Amino acid sequence: MRECSGLFRPAAKAFVAALVLFHFIDFSGSHFIGKGKKPETHGVTMFYDEFQARKYSTSSRMMYIQREMTTRAIELLEIENLNSTIMLDLGCGSGLSGSVLSDFGIQWVGLDISSAMLEQAKKREVKGDIMLADMSKGLPFRRGSFDAVIGISCLQWLFVSDSNQFVSDILSKFFHALKICLTAEGRAVFQFYPADPKQSEMLTSAARKAGFKGGVMIDEPEVKKRAKHFLCLSLGPKQSFMRKADADKWAKRRELTLKSKRQLKQSEKIVRKRHSLRENDGDRKKRSRYSGKHRSKKFEVR
Repeated sequence: MRECSGLFRPAAKAFVAALVLFHFIDFSGSHFIGKGKKPETHGVTMFYDEFQARKYSTSSRMMYIQREMTTRAIELLEIENLNSTIMLDLGCGSGLSGSVLSDFGIQWVGLDISSAMLEQAKKREVKGDIMLADMSKGLPFRRGSFDAVIGISCLQWLFVSDSNQFVSDILSKFFHALKICLTAEGRAVFQFYPADPKQSEMLTSAARKAGFKGGVMIDEPEVKKRAKHFLCLSLGPKQSFMRKADADKWAKRRELTLKSKRQLKQSEKIVRKRHSLRENDGDRKKRSRYSGKHRSKKFEVR
């Protein structure tokens, strides 16, 4: 082969270096998972490595979502005295949901399959006790250990478990173990992302066969991307998860929150700014009446 000319020699060296780098890089890790891919399709232990765990735990968006979903789960539990409640947080991850439980004065224990996520929880110095375990293989707790159980974005992982068992067997084993570790009037709320309606039906069916009452409640079902699915379960006689008034109240509050943060119209922004300027600058800004509203056609300049 002819020797490369001086002009193409740097490009040839760069190409050879790239080939060598490509050969030694491990592309199986979560760093190279395509955008828009669901983590469940890759498995917990593969996706949540040290890099992804750190990225998840420091994301302000994830913190906001976890706080919203955990707060909603606590509301759905309808527990009167939270300070005396001992709660299990399944799929606790790096303790983002556990921090919300601590803010409510709840004593909690967290369980997760990812050691990398639990390391992040230790670094964040969460107040609850955390342990490494696979919930698809059962829950290692004594009978009646907890008053309530929550799980934020964890149930969908049962459908992609590393176990060789059938999904129906995994669900049955999980809900029977869940029933054992709850008190006689225990309650559980899980927020999850079903891949299809069949998964919701399988979860509800398996829970009822284990002795639970309740079902799936959906917040904001009108908008598919914003819909939040909650599996609400109870062992005792008290059951009021599915109250429409409560769901409507939450939807309205969520709508106002989104509007205040991201969906303000230009005119509303101007009005808010004008009011803030009036308060800060005194009489100087009171003369301004500009609102940003469009003029009607009869006032347009032709």
